Amino acid sequence: MDLEPVYSDGRPTATSAMSPGSVRLTPEQEQVIQLETETMQPAGTREIRTAGRVVPDEALTFGVSAGVDGWVRRVYSGETGTRVKQGQPLASFYGRDLASPQQAYVYALESSERLRKQATAEPGQSALAARQLSTARNDLRFAGMGDAQIEELERTRQEMLDIDLTSPAAGQIIERNVAVGQRFMKGDQLYRIADLSRVWVLAELSSRETPASGSVQGAKVLLDGTAPIEAKAASVAPQFDQEGRTGRVRLEVNNPDRRLVPGMVVSVVLDWPAGTNPTLPADAVLNSGSGNRAFVARGDGQYELRAIETGRQDRGRVEVRSGLRLDERVVTAGAFLLDSESRLKQPVHPKAEPGREVQMVTDLSCGMAITVAGARTVQWRGALHYFCSEQCKRKFETAHGILLTRATGNAHD
Repeated sequence: MDLEPVYSDGRPTATSAMSPGSVRLTPEQEQVIQLETETMQPAGTREIRTAGRVVPDEALTFGVSAGVDGWVRRVYSGETGTRVKQGQPLASFYGRDLASPQQAYVYALESSERLRKQATAEPGQSALAARQLSTARNDLRFAGMGDAQIEELERTRQEMLDIDLTSPAAGQIIERNVAVGQRFMKGDQLYRIADLSRVWVLAELSSRETPASGSVQGAKVLLDGTAPIEAKAASVAPQFDQEGRTGRVRLEVNNPDRRLVPGMVVSVVLDWPAGTNPTLPADAVLNSGSGNRAFVARGDGQYELRAIETGRQDRGRVEVRSGLRLDERVVTAGAFLLDSESRLKQPVHPKAEPGREVQMVTDLSCGMAITVAGARTVQWRGALHYFCSEQCKRKFETAHGILLTRATGNAHD
């Protein structure tokens, strides 16, 4: 099937605005080739796949410490990684400064009870006694005593020698710094407990790829053998390492079945705006030795070959930085056939090198200028065509074999 190339000098039709190498097709030819076009639109989102590390959610992480100096007397079954319930004893300790807050609590408790029994007690006295009792109870909590032992002290009025450190929340022990006989100071962190029903995933990206705060439009965490887990990007700004080369985007992930545990490395998929430049299917871009090109549908069967500058490639689409405008229609299927047909009509100009004659021809598949010597050849339409590689030769034969079969029912002239 002969396609009609359109030249800038006006032959064979008056289309002087079109570039050399462009093609004009009849409606029948367009149907045979089965061209498909796509209108250029702004890009939506682009996808980045990277790795991330699971860490506890800081809002659901709790430290356990004592408000007095002491010695560890006993450690319960609380190894790192163990799940604990709220109020569950973790360890017991003795401290010389525990007697005074216990005595103060018993005294405040008895004073409050006496006032309640007095019919002539003034409201101000009762309120003061209630505040003193509340303060004494809080002092015991700050010292490290849990509600169960405070209730026991209230019941027995007997001073306790050993105080139980209890878990402030249900979760998993992610840090343990105690051993039997260990001496610790007031405020030392003895345990860290994390509620893993929600965790963070810190997705690592190079500094040039790290998005601005709040720009991530979607995120998924991938685990082998399970469905993708939806994640939400935090609204805080990305964090960077000391060298500033690696950025970390924080994702918040619901984790009801506790599949994600701190320290785990997972795969992450991020989506965020790809910018204002449009994108094309990768098949629409014709790559040659001199650059990238695409065919623009101008209407009335005219297809203009346009040089373009490309950028990122993502999910089978290529960013177009220049050469195409929004709302232009671009050939997305059949572009290679159009390109090959336009090359068939271009004259071959032998080129000479100093000292010897070397005939140069154009590879109709990739557009590369090659020498006749050593080139692969195909006899087609009464002419000999040259190719730089077996791959380019097969590409030409396959494409034009299909074209001719559809047009004439015969694969060779």
